[in-house]
Order: sequence, then structure tokens, then C-alpha cells
Amino acid sequence: MSSLLPLKPVAESVNERTLDPHLVALDDAEADSLVSVLSSTTARRLLAAVYDTPRPASELAEELDTTLQTVGYHIDRLTEAGLIEEVTTWLSAQGREMAVYGPTSSALVLFVGAEETRPQLRSTLRTLVGGIGVAFLGSALVQGLWSIRAPKPVQTLARTQPEPFWSALVSGYIDGPGLLVLGVGVLFTVLATAGLAWTQKRV
Repeated sequence: MSSLLPLKPVAESVNERTLDPHLVALDDAEADSLVSVLSSTTARRLLAAVYDTPRPASELAEELDTTLQTVGYHIDRLTEAGLIEEVTTWLSAQGREMAVYGPTSSALVLFVGAEETRPQLRSTLRTLVGGIGVAFLGSALVQGLWSIRAPKPVQTLARTQPEPFWSALVSGYIDGPGLLVLGVGVLFTVLATAGLAWTQKRV
């Protein structure tokens, strides 16, 4: 979450941090603790919120439309379960330090299966997430190069209002090669991940 205030440093999102997926077998002792902690709807919404954007307890209370005491209780339980952690601190207008919470893993996966399937599942998830990330970065690079070299449209006198930035960005992405590169990259990643999973299953 970005802020104009120097007292609120940017808290990296889950996509910007180097995190591994957290895999827990349903017959593992840890699963009992996780199921207990996540049995609350508020706890699940809180966990989803920090995956979306790391934030302090006060903002989580506002986001979930609940009290600060309730949020504090679930933060303590989620922290003890190893699902969230303090990723940075902010200073309030009164000079009070506020802990900013984020997830401890890139994904939480509860699964049923043999113990040896765990590294296979982790490898598959890494391949899928990493491949989609590479496809997105590649499409952005191609789109950027295309935008620089593409001829600029001639502005007419009839058009007095510039097109909104996001609208222009999306329309340019659709008209340019970036969307095609992204689609091909995602398709290749899905096929490669499926092939990897099938190969590991046969081994």
C-alpha cells in the first residue's frame, strides 16, 4: 500500500516478496490448528485481506467492518499459527507505532495425499506461478517496445479531452501485441505445468 506520508513506508505485497507456498496435509497435526484458526469467517476474511494488501490492524478493522479488539484477537491467532507476520511498521499521526501485517507464504494449500506428493505439489505451484509471472513481464516488455516504436495517432481539433490514462493503457494493451504474448505465455505455462505434473505422477 503506497502512501504520501514518509511515516508509512510501502509494504510489499505477496507478489513482491520471495515466499514459498505453505503445504499442509490434512492428516498432519498442523492441520488441526489451521482448521481451528480458520473456522472463523472473520479470520478467513482477515487472511484474505492481508494477502491482497498488507495493512495495520486499524485498517483491517475498517475493511472488515468490525472492532479493533476482534481484529487484534484474530491477528494473534493467525500469527501464532504462522499464517501472518509483521512485515513493516508505520507511525500514526500521534507518533504511535503500528504493525503492518502480511502473509508468511505465497499460498496456503491443504491437501490429502501421500507424503511424497508434497514436493511435487510445491514444484508444480512454483512452475505455474513463476511461468505466469514471466509471461506477464514478457508481455509488458513487448507492449512497451511496441508502444515506443508504433506511430502516434494524429490529434484532431475535434478531440479536446485526452483519453483517461487507464483507459488508454488498457486499449493500447488490447490493440498491441502484449495481450497476445500474455495469452500465449499463460497457455504455454499451463501446458508445461500439466505436463510436469503428469510426468511426476508417473515417476
